[in-house]
Amino acid sequence: MEKSLNEETYEKLKYDIMNFEVLPGDSISAQKIALRYNVSRTPAREAIVNLEKEGLLKVIPQSGTYVACINCKRSEQEWFVRKSLEIGMVDAIFKNASADMLDKMAELNNRLINYDEETESIPRIEIDNEFHQLIYECSGEQLAKNIIKTQMSHYNRIRYLAELNKNISVKTNDEHNMLIDAIRNKDKRMYLRVIKAHISRIFNELDKLKEYIRNILKKIEVDERNSPYIRIFLYHYIKKIKMTDVIYYHYVSLF
Repeated sequence: MEKSLNEETYEKLKYDIMNFEVLPGDSISAQKIALRYNVSRTPAREAIVNLEKEGLLKVIPQSGTYVACINCKRSEQEWFVRKSLEIGMVDAIFKNASADMLDKMAELNNRLINYDEETESIPRIEIDNEFHQLIYECSGEQLAKNIIKTQMSHYNRIRYLAELNKNISVKTNDEHNMLIDAIRNKDKRMYLRVIKAHISRIFNELDKLKEYIRNILKKIEVDERNSPYIRIFLYHYIKKIKMTDVIYYHYVSLF
C-alpha cells in the first residue's frame, strides 16, 4: 500500500533522528522540516506531533521544539518493555518459524558480518532492525511489534552508538547466529538465554561510558561545553572515528 505524504515525512525525519543525521539538541520547526524534505507544512507539523509522542522531540514552551537528548533512565524502561515482549513471543516464534524465515535471518546477519559502509546504503542498525522485525512478524504479535517500533527511541539510539564499536557489533553478529541455530534446533532454553543477553548487553557498558564522559567534562570549561566547535568535533568524532565511548552530554542525559 502506498504511503501518504504525512507517513513519508514522519518516517524520513524519524530515520534522520535515529541515525544522528539530525542531532540531539537541534532545533526543529515545521518550516525546517518542510524545506528539508520538500513538503508542505501540514505533513511537517504532523511529523512533529507524532515524534513528540514517541519521545524523539521535546517541545519547550516559549522556546521551540528540539530533538530530545538520549535519556538513560528512559532507555532502561524501554529496554524492560522490549525484553518482556520478546520473551513473551518465544512460544509463538518456535511454533511459526519457517525455513524461509531462518534463511532470511541468516542473509541479513551475513550482511552485518560483512558490513561495509562503502557498499551498504543504510546504517548497520537498520539491518539489525530488519533481522528482529522478522522475529516479531513470525510471532504474529502485531501490537508488540508496533510498541517496539515506536516506543524505543532512547534505547535504540544507544543501540546505534553501541553498534559503532566493532567489539560490540561482532558480539551482535555471533548472538544472531546463535538465535538462528536455537530456532532451527528447537532449543527454547538456548534461545531465551541468548535473547536476554543480546538485548541487555549495551547496559553492561553504560556505567563505563558515563564515567568516561564525566572525565571528559572535567577537562572542558563549563562555558565551552555548548560551543559549536566542541559540538561539531564530537559529531564528526562519532561519525568518522566510530567510537562509542564519546557519547557526550549533548547526546546522552546522564542523570
